[in-house]
Amino acid sequence: MRRKSVVSGKAGADVASGRAAFYEMLVTVFRRLPDPDLLQKIVKGDFPDFLVRFRELDNDRLNSGVRLLTSYQSSLQGRIDEEVLMELSVDRTRIVRGTGHSDLKPPYEGLYKRRKAAGESVLEVIRFYRMAGLLPDMNNQESADFLFVELDFMKQLCLREQEKWLDDGGLRETITHEEKFLEEHLGKWAGDFCREVEKHASTDFYRGFSLILDGFLTVDKKWLTRLSRQIQE
Repeated sequence: MRRKSVVSGKAGADVASGRAAFYEMLVTVFRRLPDPDLLQKIVKGDFPDFLVRFRELDNDRLNSGVRLLTSYQSSLQGRIDEEVLMELSVDRTRIVRGTGHSDLKPPYEGLYKRRKAAGESVLEVIRFYRMAGLLPDMNNQESADFLFVELDFMKQLCLREQEKWLDDGGLRETITHEEKFLEEHLGKWAGDFCREVEKHASTDFYRGFSLILDGFLTVDKKWLTRLSRQIQE
């Protein structure tokens, strides 16, 4: 049956590839400890330069986050690298380990989903990974419902979607997995975490990325809803 969609073939693969790159950027920012390489990316403006590719998304929170990143980049002029790295490391620890404020819990789905025990949420996420056939790397020593594990899962789904656009098989199933995972898991709780980071982060770098993450998930959910409604196989 002929496929009808908002994009098709190579164009669809390109969109999926771009989304995968965006998720990879988010994984990198929240997973890695601040180091000289990350600092150089900030100083050189690599993140805003990358995000220019997505300016057509036109999401207020995402755009506000980019402005905060640019502002933080400007504020680093004349500062000592070791001082900035310490500032970023402390802020990241407060955010990722939940030591900054009582309302800022660590970014585990089980801690943010209401009426769900933490262990139950982990099992649900693992079942979803297995259903999709994409188990996370168990060597990362983080729970399956940790923020960057779920972000990496979405990246892997996007890469799979990229392939499906070109081999003409299994596309609908992959898009359904993406849409359902955002609806039932990542997109259901990460926004609450982002809003707490926005309020309690001490640097505009992580505050900016909390806005970017929140805005991108909103845009991505809308895109997948639109795509899944229009695609036919």
